[in-house]
Amino acid sequence: MWIIATSLSYAGGGKISASVTDFITGDFGVFLSFAVMSLAIAVSQWLVIRQYIRGVGWLWTTLVGGAVGGSLSSWASFQLAVTYGDAVDLLMIYACLRGFSTGFVQWMLIKQYFKQSGWWIVGTTASWYVGVMVGSLLITKLGYFLTLVVGAIYGLLTGCVLLMLFWGRRK
Repeated sequence: MWIIATSLSYAGGGKISASVTDFITGDFGVFLSFAVMSLAIAVSQWLVIRQYIRGVGWLWTTLVGGAVGGSLSSWASFQLAVTYGDAVDLLMIYACLRGFSTGFVQWMLIKQYFKQSGWWIVGTTASWYVGVMVGSLLITKLGYFLTLVVGAIYGLLTGCVLLMLFWGRRK
């Protein structure tokens, strides 16, 4: 369920969030765009994980980690690309920072539930990196299905990490 929920919410949230900046411009529009996508992902993942992680913490950590992390990673990767030019891979920096920031904020919640919770940060960072890199290679071939495929990669890899965490759950 995790993979399906993450894939569909990533795709749906991504499509809706893309139109936010059409109505609200500037940095606030970019932040709201990331917030819309993060909220879609947060709600769908929370519906799957809520029986294991009580309360609405997952909603908040995913929303804040995704919205703030997305905005900061976009800004930072752009600044580095402007400063260093072709020596910097904009997509790699963005994907790693976005995955790390989201994973770190979520880890602040799940560390009380899982012994080896630090792997969540690694897995989330890797899932964003792999998803964005594969997406960038297939962008012309996938068209409208791009966000669904990237979301599936993100969901699959974080789902694997989540399974690993549950297997070693006892703290």
